[in-house]
Amino acid sequence: MMMKVLLVDDDQISNLLNKKTLQRVGMVNEVHTALNGEEAITLLNDYFQGSLPMPDIILLDLNMPIMDGFSFIEAFNKLQLPDKDKVRIIIVTSSQSPTDIDRAKSLGIVHFLTKPITENSLRIALEG
Repeated sequence: MMMKVLLVDDDQISNLLNKKTLQRVGMVNEVHTALNGEEAITLLNDYFQGSLPMPDIILLDLNMPIMDGFSFIEAFNKLQLPDKDKVRIIIVTSSQSPTDIDRAKSLGIVHFLTKPITENSLRIALEG
């Protein structure tokens, strides 16, 4: 199954590398990017209005300006979007803090990838 992905990360280089990794994995046919959580919420509202298809996966960095990953998850959970429950959020961060991992799990996040992501770790998360 080919998936649509939304990359949310303020680091343009990470976005480029993650996009290339997604292409190499061969499970993704569409990738959009947002530079912070607020931009991602705006994109999700565009999905809702029909100008873009809803992503299957959101690859989310935690440490970003304007709206960080945790604030994004909280805002995402409040959105009234059809099929929102089918969207999987995967944390992709340089943080290995047990506190961050526990907080992400408490918000319903199952996959937590450490940068830089590898094809193998990404494939496992996408299949999971």
